Amino acid sequence: MARSSKSVSAFSGNGILFFIAFLFFFSGWLIIMAAKLSGAPVVRLPDLLPPAFMAASFLAVWLIVKISGFRGDPLIPLLTLLLAGIGLLVQFRLGILDFTDAPRASIYAYPLGLFIFLFAWMLFKSGRHAWLSGLAVPCLLAACVLLGGILFFGSRFRGAVFLAGQLNPAELVKLLLAVFLAGFIAEYRKPLQKTMAGLPAPPVRTLLTLSALWLLPMGLLIVQRDLGMIILLNLVLLVLVFMATGRWGYLVAGGAIAALAAYAGFQLFAHARLRFIAWQNPFSDPAGQGWQILQSLSAMFSGGMWGSGLGAGAPGAVPIAASDFIYAVVAEELGFVGCVFLAILYLSLFYRGYRAADQQRNLFAQTLAAALTTMLALQVLMNIGGVTKAIPLTGITLPLISHGGSSLVTSFIMLGLLAALSEPASGRARG
Repeated sequence: MARSSKSVSAFSGNGILFFIAFLFFFSGWLIIMAAKLSGAPVVRLPDLLPPAFMAASFLAVWLIVKISGFRGDPLIPLLTLLLAGIGLLVQFRLGILDFTDAPRASIYAYPLGLFIFLFAWMLFKSGRHAWLSGLAVPCLLAACVLLGGILFFGSRFRGAVFLAGQLNPAELVKLLLAVFLAGFIAEYRKPLQKTMAGLPAPPVRTLLTLSALWLLPMGLLIVQRDLGMIILLNLVLLVLVFMATGRWGYLVAGGAIAALAAYAGFQLFAHARLRFIAWQNPFSDPAGQGWQILQSLSAMFSGGMWGSGLGAGAPGAVPIAASDFIYAVVAEELGFVGCVFLAILYLSLFYRGYRAADQQRNLFAQTLAAALTTMLALQVLMNIGGVTKAIPLTGITLPLISHGGSSLVTSFIMLGLLAALSEPASGRARG
């Protein structure tokens, strides 16, 4: 009871931070409007819809969570709100939410996403996430069904495969496979911890079971040539196995396998070779394969320390600015300072996620919280790394910031589930 009261008190004490987040969003909208409407005699009603919807959803989610007796980490919903607000601002600045000419469904994406976050938290709070532990294999099979549907009925657009209505079920696959990995690792933790001569030596049966099950979705992703998703999911697998066992040998073996897989991908997939070459030397083909990364680097360089200001940049010169390269837009208009601020928000969210995992006494809940946090954290690293030329481009979006209904919904579900997992732990750990 004491811990519960402490959590509610902490949540209430962060009301000032919520106000700051709300003020940040509203001020950003005013700045963008000033830039967009310079010389315009009036502000029309369509211009008011994005901030009105977002403001209402901000307030509604905050009040509902507070009134409902949230007992988890108060910073998880707060940071989710703040990152969603930044995402909405950037999308509005890029014209994605412009209602002046014709209404777009995109205006509802973030408000709807926040309520999806709320629904996920209410669905899984108070330990109700425990029933997911029995759905590891069904979640894996569901992921395979979705990937199979994409393979047979989808169409390729900008490197990704979509179903009708620009739906990308591959985003939901990330969540399903996170649940599968959490359930499998919680079940087989002890066998995975076994060593021989200081090296990991799990039973052959355990390795064969994991390999056979994991190759099902990986095979479908290989056929679809979704290399970014393959890299992301296998990195999550490797991190979770290491965190659950503490065996460094898994990282060494995983690194060796990754090197062999990268070489094979380089030889088998032409688009992988082109991306790698463009990453190594974008100036070798500045008007072709190197154009995206060069435009991105140019935009970030022009932003300097403080940026050109909201609404004062030239995002139209950046390729796929609303999704894959949205970080370059942030860097151009908010500068290095804005990028650092965004990085601090993400790092704070991930720290809270891993903290929630560490506080769990149930092994499945612990592993699931770590899986969700790792999935989101690696997405951020892969997106920013690709945009800044630290790593080759992977086509991974920036969570809560990039445009995309499927990726937004999945991110909000993950964060809602993570908020539920941040509540006081109960039960005993297995294994």
